[in-house]
Amino acid sequence: MRKPQKIQRSIFVFALALLMLVAFDARAEDVRARTGTHAQYSRLVFDWDSHVEYSIDRAQNDRLLISFGRGAALDISFAKANPVANIESVDIISSDPLKVALSISADSRIRDLRAGNKVVIDIYNPPGAPPAEKPAPKIAEKHPATEKKTEHKTAHTEPVEENHGKEKYKAPDQQQLHAATDAQDQERTQEGGEEQKTTRKLKMREQPTLITVSSTQNFGMAAFEREGKLWLIGDKSNLLMKPQLSGPHVDQFSNIEEIEIENGKAFVMPAPKTHKMSGEGGGILWRIKISPDLPTEEITSPIRVDVKRDEARSGKLLWPLKGARAVLELEDPLTGRAIKVVTVDDAEQYTGPVREFVDFDVLHALFGLAIMPKVEDLELQIVRGGVEISRPEGVTMVEDSLLASMTSRKIKRPDDKNTQTDMRVFDFKAWQLGGVNSMLENKRIILGGLNDQPENARGENLLTLAKMYLSNAMSAEALGVLDFALLERPGLSESPQYKALLGAASALSSHNEAAYAHLSIEALKPFEEIQYWRAYVFADVGDWQQAADIFPQNVGALYDYPVLLQNRLVPQLAEIALRAGDLPRAQELLHMIDNNKKSMMPPQAAALAYLQGEAARQHHDIEKTKKLWEPLATGADDLYRAKAGLALTRLKVNEGEITTKEAIDNLERLRYAWRGDQLEVQINYWLGRTYFEDGQYLKGLKIMRDAVSYDVGTPLGQRVAAEMADMFSDLFMGDDLDKVSPMDSIALYDEFKELVPLDERGNQIIERLAEHLASADLLTRAGDLLQYQLDHRLQGADIYRIGVRLAAIRLLDNMPDKALAALNIAAAKLEELPEEMRTPRRYHDISLLRARALSRKGRPDQALALLGDLERTPDMNRLRADIAWTAGYWDDAAEALDDVIVDQNISLTRPLDDENTALLLQRAVSLNLAGDRIALANMREKYSDLMAQTEKAKVFEVITRPRQSGALADRETLLSVVSEVNLFEEFLNTYKNARPPSN
Repeated sequence: MRKPQKIQRSIFVFALALLMLVAFDARAEDVRARTGTHAQYSRLVFDWDSHVEYSIDRAQNDRLLISFGRGAALDISFAKANPVANIESVDIISSDPLKVALSISADSRIRDLRAGNKVVIDIYNPPGAPPAEKPAPKIAEKHPATEKKTEHKTAHTEPVEENHGKEKYKAPDQQQLHAATDAQDQERTQEGGEEQKTTRKLKMREQPTLITVSSTQNFGMAAFEREGKLWLIGDKSNLLMKPQLSGPHVDQFSNIEEIEIENGKAFVMPAPKTHKMSGEGGGILWRIKISPDLPTEEITSPIRVDVKRDEARSGKLLWPLKGARAVLELEDPLTGRAIKVVTVDDAEQYTGPVREFVDFDVLHALFGLAIMPKVEDLELQIVRGGVEISRPEGVTMVEDSLLASMTSRKIKRPDDKNTQTDMRVFDFKAWQLGGVNSMLENKRIILGGLNDQPENARGENLLTLAKMYLSNAMSAEALGVLDFALLERPGLSESPQYKALLGAASALSSHNEAAYAHLSIEALKPFEEIQYWRAYVFADVGDWQQAADIFPQNVGALYDYPVLLQNRLVPQLAEIALRAGDLPRAQELLHMIDNNKKSMMPPQAAALAYLQGEAARQHHDIEKTKKLWEPLATGADDLYRAKAGLALTRLKVNEGEITTKEAIDNLERLRYAWRGDQLEVQINYWLGRTYFEDGQYLKGLKIMRDAVSYDVGTPLGQRVAAEMADMFSDLFMGDDLDKVSPMDSIALYDEFKELVPLDERGNQIIERLAEHLASADLLTRAGDLLQYQLDHRLQGADIYRIGVRLAAIRLLDNMPDKALAALNIAAAKLEELPEEMRTPRRYHDISLLRARALSRKGRPDQALALLGDLERTPDMNRLRADIAWTAGYWDDAAEALDDVIVDQNISLTRPLDDENTALLLQRAVSLNLAGDRIALANMREKYSDLMAQTEKAKVFEVITRPRQSGALADRETLLSVVSEVNLFEEFLNTYKNARPPSN
């Protein structure tokens, strides 16, 4: 009778263990939550002890359901204690798993983001609603206890941490870097007493003191505070932009000193001692407000990029000032040290309070950035996305106060002489326990005896089970048992090997954020074997560069890995080596698993064949490459059908085996074969590039832009965007633009205007396009392009040059008013140029163009008067004749045409060309209409023999004969025998078609 009871008890224990294994993660934990109010949104934060999955459902516009991936206990009293504007109520729908419902405005927009173990929900103010005011919590309900803050590191970027009374900057993962810069919600104490409230209201009504800097052209500025002085820096030296003061405390800041600096101007004045300052504006108008009642300024936090995790000094600092314009340098008058300043295009771009670091100090900036380097080789550079601060050996971004504690923690590296590089963390072969065929029996034995085992043995046996699962590549099962073991033995969380097992299992399950955190603990850094797994994690998120940086040269430990683990791990590692161009190491890894084909699943076998083909391609064995890739390109595996199809098409194009048209057909078939990751980006990139190379520029760039939109912010997306910009620029700067019709070229420019560089190359592109349009007589559009340059992009001598060219094009387009406006800008800029550039030729050309514009406005007398003061040049003579002829001033026209004929130096012994024939005929008409019979007779005598050899002989004879026939008696009839001739057009065309001489 006792034996059946024992069997029943064993079955019960076994079932209970299985139930615990399945349901262990439903064990409730306490979740902390809090609310906060911002000007434009309200925030709700759920603070979990570890990473949790979640989803958001807004089936009803006024109700938001937040569902978490596991159970938890949540106290919602926080919602009543700290009510916020946009959340009417918070209700718990379920605790296992945790589900929370929010009542919100139906018009509110929501945003969710993750910051480490925190889940953040932002509910924005409804459209038209005023900014919310943060309610002050009652003093009796405040809790002084502070929350524990956890530090989290990302895969390939690292934040800068600073101690300024604000929460540390954290980057939870590389896809949500923007969430890391959101500061934690801070509670405000309630201001007590009616007297304090009254005082605050009076202060709010006080008029602020304003410092205003303005000009008629856009300019960038920076403003910073240093040792009781306020510095204003403008990035243009040729503008009038002296600060103007207004308000109740002008006398405190009126002592303004102007300092000339290279490429800019600086103004220095006393900084306010008791008042706050804030900046606003941009472009042509900048202001600084000075008042005791300004809101607390926000902090723009920088991030580190290209960081090597094991080194305190590495990488660069990127300050996200996207409106950065110029880097200027000036000397601090107190210390003689250099101050590097970055100007910005609007006052929203600023860095905030003073910060001190090992390599440099950041000064308090109201807009822009100002730093004082402590080392000589510190460099500032404006890049896409902001301002990059770097040193050749990397930047140390810890604060001075933290340096001492940092230097005492030395990291033992694998290449140190005293480090054992053959130390192992994983003994997978021993952990297999007979492999897959023995797993069920081993599982039964381990779980069946748990109930009768002491506590220590239960934890050890559960870890044995987890190791068995992991050794046989069953990562999800391993994670479940590892979490169950932690419930039995909470102290395991401090064990480095437990972290290593958890990291490896998370990596194989693509839980990359958790895997990286577990594998990056200090105790695991001396082990070279861990670097395989960290490199695998980087590769799984597409960060191949960091994967290659940490991938060890020695791969000997992988030979001891079980076949199932090799099949999962080694192909990814081989791809890292191939992408890094390390062919020998890649070939060693591929050879390692070549004999595993029988045990591989079809996707793994396809991956192996694809990588072997890539290795053959890098070895220049093209036939072997095609032999490996062609079956994949038509095979059953969707992923490698797309990858091999793309690679094979590129290979055949490079080898000249297919035409561009055939390549486009192949890539079009692949375009929708694989969606949702970087492979889709690569296919669209190569398709767009191939269309571009085929001369279908607009279509090609559109497809490439689609590719970038699929992968915004990643290294691949950034590379594609950069190449688009280069292709666009090369097209407009090269000879291929002549093959593009003017209408297609302007359509391409309008569609991809964002690709025009902001530097001199961008100016050349716009001018080249304007020239292309003008050559096709699309004068209005060409003029508009040059006008945009004049208004927004150019400076210095280029303003004069483009202004004159624009005036000529506007005159050809019969727009005299716009021509005069362009000439005014050019003339003003000419006066500002150095003396050697203010040549007589330039003044002469401006006067000619101005006279032409005045004549076209119906002011011939004013135009001729302007020309009367100029030197008689061939261009001036032609313009004078043109103006007089058009105005019907026949005496003046005849005189000017005589000068033009003299300039032509017409030979009496050679036949006349068409131009000189027209000139002689035109002067004859002018003399006839002026009634100058003597000059007309002289002209007849001198040129009748030459004119007799032309088609106009009879007309010339009739016009110049002493007695006129009735047919030529009136003015209109005389003019009708002369074709319309624009004598000044040749001069205008020199500006329309190419750059004129500079002197």
